[in-house]
Amino acid sequence: MGSSVAVGRKQWWDPRLVVVTTDPLNAETRLDLHDGIVTPNRLFFMRNRFRIPEVDSDTWRLTLSGEVAKEMSLSYLDLMAMPSTSLLVTTECAGNGRKAMQPAPEGEPWQYGAVSTAEWTGVPLHALLDKAGVRPSASEVVFEGRDRGPVGEAGEEVPFARSLPIDKAMHRDTLLAYRMNGEPLPVAHGFPVRLVVPDWYGMASVKWLSEIRVAAESFRGFFQVERYVMIGDSFDPPVQLTDAAVRSVIVSPGRHQRLQTGSHVIRGFAWSGNGLLQVEVSADGGDTWRQAEWTSPRQAHAWRSWQCTWELRACGSTELQSRATDTQGTVQPRESTWNQLGYACNAIQTVPVIVDEASTTS
Repeated sequence: MGSSVAVGRKQWWDPRLVVVTTDPLNAETRLDLHDGIVTPNRLFFMRNRFRIPEVDSDTWRLTLSGEVAKEMSLSYLDLMAMPSTSLLVTTECAGNGRKAMQPAPEGEPWQYGAVSTAEWTGVPLHALLDKAGVRPSASEVVFEGRDRGPVGEAGEEVPFARSLPIDKAMHRDTLLAYRMNGEPLPVAHGFPVRLVVPDWYGMASVKWLSEIRVAAESFRGFFQVERYVMIGDSFDPPVQLTDAAVRSVIVSPGRHQRLQTGSHVIRGFAWSGNGLLQVEVSADGGDTWRQAEWTSPRQAHAWRSWQCTWELRACGSTELQSRATDTQGTVQPRESTWNQLGYACNAIQTVPVIVDEASTTS
């Protein structure tokens, strides 16, 4: 095993992550652990379809083939020698929030923590595609990872593979990343190289990348047509997932926290695949709303933090809520549209709290 693999594996996850499944390993980040825009590597949520593969960067190769003038095979050092860029990107699992959907759909019961933000460093994908010379016949680019396992009723073993439309693949911010928050990718997050597709749900950002194929026809792999599609009465025909739906979450106060009457600051994060316009907050179960203020600058592809000061006057139980609006005018809904696989569940989060009379001193 190459020494660079050992660096990638060092202390790669925090025991405070909430484990959802153990085989394969899936774990979410507690909302109260987010205290800044960037999520530390060891606190970044983990989503795996199969067991995590171990890849030796000394022998790893990335191949590029298909509808190109020049096929390519690059080593880890070849890729790192190319001009690089760094981007702040929020990545959200398509099933984030699934546990709140009723009736319970298929899939892992994620609460609200399958989302995190990192600074990714790597080579813009278009630079590699430009170098290879994409033919006019190209319509999609297929990405295949080293992780693989059985799927479907027949249990056929397949790799995790997804495709992007050619325009998304050629976008200046679609990245072949080899660093995460200034460090080599942890094994759990795709070492040695992964795809990062800003603004789309996380299934597009294929990890442990090993093969890129430029295709003239639509890719029909299992994780393209059988998963990550919206299936249900409201989706005929099924709809493929792309941009992350507009969402906000409250990180403080926490669920069932006891508060005293008086002024309180409600804090949280918001994100969307189509930009953000505003966040509103309610401290009375959604009867009235107040606009929050941003507490972090606008970023092209990352979430923003917000806060709202609210005077809690009445004692008893109440519900805190937040809702975001994107730049297209889409407002985060009270209920998300039910679908068989439980994707894009961006319904308003409810945080119940108990308000007690503030103590007085003489």
